[in-house]
Amino acid sequence: MCTTRALVLRAIHYSDSKLVVSLFTERHGMTSCMARVSRGRRSDGRSALWQVLNVVDVTMDFRPSRDIQTVRNASISSPWQTLPYHPVKAAISMFLGEFLFHSLKSEGENVALFAFLEKSLRWFDEADDGIADFHLQLMLRLTRFLGILPGVDGYGRRKVYDLRGACYVSLVPGHGHYLMADEARWIPILLRLDYGSMRRLGMTVAGRRRMMEVLLLYYRLHVPAFGELQSLDILREVFS
Repeated sequence: MCTTRALVLRAIHYSDSKLVVSLFTERHGMTSCMARVSRGRRSDGRSALWQVLNVVDVTMDFRPSRDIQTVRNASISSPWQTLPYHPVKAAISMFLGEFLFHSLKSEGENVALFAFLEKSLRWFDEADDGIADFHLQLMLRLTRFLGILPGVDGYGRRKVYDLRGACYVSLVPGHGHYLMADEARWIPILLRLDYGSMRRLGMTVAGRRRMMEVLLLYYRLHVPAFGELQSLDILREVFS
């Protein structure tokens, strides 16, 4: 048996009484589990337990040789106050659950990464304003933990940013995945910001959309089999 804290990233119905749940756990990294849920009048709320981005305490019959572990007991570690109820936060949370599932699917135990994600989400849950760019900043900061932090050595005002090489270059790359100097100059600035200060940029809807496109391209280039995100269209509608 293993007891660990975990972040819920995805829950898919397997049958009327079972879910296959994808968790990023503190002790074992990405883990898939089979969890039972209750239906009807006697439901004890266990289906709501597995909502995306919930932080849960879970006990499982953990066997490394198995692709899907069996949950024996689970409870919410500390309930969110606003994430499921605030329309903008709920849309961002849905997107982040899918984004993190694709980003972390090969990630093993990483206590520092788990702590970063939980601390970030706590800030998001408690924030009253300045939340529109939270997901973009989290995507940027996550690159450090995944070992794909964009390099800023050699920065120059006229230099192009090679998204494949994650570095500044003087000549336009032949592969087509790059940022011209007017956009490339933002990378060192964005990497210095925290969640609270990003609002000072006054990012427009168009600017936010462009930054999302660049970040998702960057992840596709550096995270194997990253995949397409189904929730992206919903997020775009919220900020349109």
